Amino acid sequence: MYGGIDGGGTNTDAAIISESGEILARLSGGPTNPHSVSTEQAISELQRVLEQLFNLISDLSTNCEGICLGMSGVDTIQERQLIAEAVNNYMKSRNRQASEGCPIWVVSEGEIALMASLGHTHGVLCISGTGSIVYGFTREGERYRAGGWGHLLGDEGSGYRIGQRALQVVMQSYDGVLPPTCLTPLLLKKLNLRDISELKTRVYQTDWGKTETASIARLAIEAAELGDEAARALIIDEASQLADTAKALIARHPEFASTPVVLSGSMFRYAALFRSTFIQKLSEYYEELDLVYREDAPAPAVGAAQLARRRCSLNESF
Repeated sequence: MYGGIDGGGTNTDAAIISESGEILARLSGGPTNPHSVSTEQAISELQRVLEQLFNLISDLSTNCEGICLGMSGVDTIQERQLIAEAVNNYMKSRNRQASEGCPIWVVSEGEIALMASLGHTHGVLCISGTGSIVYGFTREGERYRAGGWGHLLGDEGSGYRIGQRALQVVMQSYDGVLPPTCLTPLLLKKLNLRDISELKTRVYQTDWGKTETASIARLAIEAAELGDEAARALIIDEASQLADTAKALIARHPEFASTPVVLSGSMFRYAALFRSTFIQKLSEYYEELDLVYREDAPAPAVGAAQLARRRCSLNESF
């Protein structure tokens, strides 16, 4: 069997597949992006998710042949080595196969999502989840990225940015700068507030973080579907900004203009306005692009397990 992890800033998904590709187990846990939570918290949650995942397999005599982790926010060689070492230590502590028998690969979230959608790891991937980033992988193995600089430096077109702007719209509406918005009653209900002026106390409490801000994007989606102009405007603007990021990435290698462009993440999945705006804007720049959005695509965690199986079959090193 083969394990796959999709580690993100809000959730971590995990999967185990058989030699034939059958999904044997799946589950979800909390954030494991070391830039969303501390490195110690990320590793602790990753090990907890792995423990629960392996506990779902009744036949513990079946060896794990390989584990692939696609980790958001894990970019440097040092960060990848740290995660690989933590997983290796977990495998040893639980009397699983040692690293020599169970290779561990730490790759980008882009590679596992492309694997899930396309069955290979070359192409362009646009991710809009809690954060946002655009990856490009050539057939020769060159890697490119644009965006993904976190909520202070970037994350245009992300759930975080949309949630943050939705909160700001509500306060501007309260001040009379903007007209009334249905985001206000939606937010009052979600946070169980009596008056929107209480929002300041709520968001500046120490337990309010990136995850809570990103969750407000759901309200922006709902408000936009109800026809709220402020919500529609900010979703359209953020989708357009992410399309500009994708345009910049595609321009960096001639192969990308004729390779599949995969759309992945919660904003593409749940916000039809966001998805259609992004597609329209990017298609204006590159008319011949093959934009791929598959609702039926396997989850990226399954793609990670598939990549582990493929790398084992090719005897690829860690």
